[in-house]
Order: sequence, then C-alpha cells, then structure tokens
Amino acid sequence: MQTILRILNEDIALDCAPCDQRRLEDLAAALETRLAGFSGDADGYRRLVLTAIALLDETQATSAALARARCEIERLNDIAAETRVEAPVPLADRRLVNALRA
Repeated sequence: MQTILRILNEDIALDCAPCDQRRLEDLAAALETRLAGFSGDADGYRRLVLTAIALLDETQATSAALARARCEIERLNDIAAETRVEAPVPLADRRLVNALRA
C-alpha cells in the first residue's frame, strides 16, 4: 500500500502497510509542525523529511519498548514480592530484579 503524506505543501509518497498508515500520518503532522520555517532545495528537503520521519519513528518505537520493559519489571517485582511472603527470595535474585528496575 502507498500513502501520500503532505508536508509543507509537498506530497511525499511512501510505501507502507495498511496498519502503519495512520502512524505515518501522525508522524507527518508532527514533522509539519517542526518544519514550519524550513526553506531549501527540493532534494535536500525530501532527504530531510524522510530522515526526520525515520527518526521520529525510532523515537516512538524506543519509547514504546521502554514502557513495555517498565511494565515487565513491575510484573517481576510483584512476583518477587508475592514470593517473599511464602519463601524468601535469595539475595542474588533480588539484586537482579532491582538492577532491572534502575
């Protein structure tokens, strides 16, 4: 599937999966806001836009991965806390969970 992103009054066609179309449109809107004062040659502009979209995408992916990791750390800490009531968690295991939390 191909989607057309309009950034600074220029259409940019990108191949993408249907599930990614909305995300790309949101990234383009965010980029549109950030590039409001840009002026330059068309080829440089296209490279800048594609690079910026890729960087915004990587940033969102990294943030999502960090959020998932934090949830997993909390889940592991909950399991460790529940286990401590029945039987103490060995000191070495507690250090691993706390190291993940930091």
